[in-house]
Amino acid sequence: MTEPALTGIRRFTRRFRWIYLAPVLMVLALSAWAFASPIGASPDDDYHLASIWCANESRTDLCAPDPVHGDGWRLVLPGITTAPCYVADDTKSAGCQEWPNVPTPTVAADHGNWIGAYPPLYYAAMNVFATHDIQASALVMRLVNVLIFVALTTALAILLPVVLRVPLIAGWMITMVPLSGYLIASNNPGAWAVIGVGGAWLAALGWFRTTGPRSWALGALTALSVLMAAGARTDAAIYSIIGLAIASFLGFERTRTYFLKLLLPAGLVLMAVIFFFTSGYAGVAVGGLNGGVPDAATRDQATALAFNIVSIPQLWTGVFGSWGLGWRMEVWPGFSTIEFATLAVFLGLSSLGLRFMHTRKAIMTVALVATLYVLPIYILTRGGSVVSENVQPRYLLPLVVVLAGLLLLTQSQRQLRPGRWHVIPAIILLAGANLIALYMNLRRYVTGFDVQGLRLESGAEWWWSDFPLSPTALWVFGSVVFAATVVVLGVTWLRWNRGPATAPEALQ
Repeated sequence: MTEPALTGIRRFTRRFRWIYLAPVLMVLALSAWAFASPIGASPDDDYHLASIWCANESRTDLCAPDPVHGDGWRLVLPGITTAPCYVADDTKSAGCQEWPNVPTPTVAADHGNWIGAYPPLYYAAMNVFATHDIQASALVMRLVNVLIFVALTTALAILLPVVLRVPLIAGWMITMVPLSGYLIASNNPGAWAVIGVGGAWLAALGWFRTTGPRSWALGALTALSVLMAAGARTDAAIYSIIGLAIASFLGFERTRTYFLKLLLPAGLVLMAVIFFFTSGYAGVAVGGLNGGVPDAATRDQATALAFNIVSIPQLWTGVFGSWGLGWRMEVWPGFSTIEFATLAVFLGLSSLGLRFMHTRKAIMTVALVATLYVLPIYILTRGGSVVSENVQPRYLLPLVVVLAGLLLLTQSQRQLRPGRWHVIPAIILLAGANLIALYMNLRRYVTGFDVQGLRLESGAEWWWSDFPLSPTALWVFGSVVFAATVVVLGVTWLRWNRGPATAPEALQ
């Protein structure tokens, strides 16, 4: 090798940082989750897939008006309008599914977003990738969601002030397993809800704390994040407003510049309000949720209220694994271990931020925790429902992600400085929890839980055709790259601690 080539290699290795690999590793780790479930596995996918395929009225080869039933009905491709055959039985694999290759829509359906229950943006965006090959199209959509999440988070990490990078990256990682990772890599509009809400509040805070082109870029990412969230789910429109309020309160200054910058959040709040009130689910704010509960109308509200008051924490812990994944959200084998590991990491690392508590942060933390408690109580009790009915942990997940980042937030230019015995156990616990969660998710669909054994392909009843990796190989691959991701991020965080306790460049 020539001397100039060696010099170039040395220069590259001196400048290279392992953190540069984190986005690639995260894409690979979440892509493993995208392939770990069959099409239709995420909650209410019969509704969401039909809504995606019917989101563009001009594409009549994918979805057409129903001449027999009229308004409220559509003709859709077979296979996407009914609950998957494995939903009601966790010993049943996804091998029972059939995907007929029909060139025209032939099945009459009245279950989709053509009635306007959800905001339309998510479905319209995903419709771009819809084809007659339902499985291939849905997989592409999952991978697009993964790329959007990683691209948005990477852009924020580059643009945000240094002191906001820990709340961004660590906030995501301590809430990633298992529900965030599963949902982001799914076809559910909740993917955009959690991505948008989780990114918008920090982008808005960065908008207030920076100047120049950097500030304008963060303003654009704020607008994009709110648009994604509010355009995907009705509740995410409200969560976006909450996130913008938190950022505006934390960034408050008695300056003309601040009040001028406040115009952006104000405009985005207006946009979110429009999405909310044009959605069919806006009525939940008045009537609550009671779907699928036969005796909800006759229940004593005082009794339901008392039960919900003491049971709401079950919804919080569901984010960390006390509830299963998929349609029924049933508790799967091994999920108690996942819950212990992920909750320990969340409580251990987020509690570090308590040392940096100041008045504004304390007010917003109390307000956010109160919202996480009071909001589901109201929605459930108003509709005559109780915890375990209608409201699921995934509905609260975006606000939990915001809470994680808020707790990790420091004041002004001070950095959060964990010790190695904070970070190393967190790496081990998160990697171990993801390993178990990914395995149990694969086991659920490859064979069902009536089959045991470490090798997933032993007795396999379902898997992707022509996919180069076996179920076990995908499990090992996904587990390794996720572990590599948390190692890279954890080591980088520890190395930041070798620098000064403040970061004067953070506000530049």
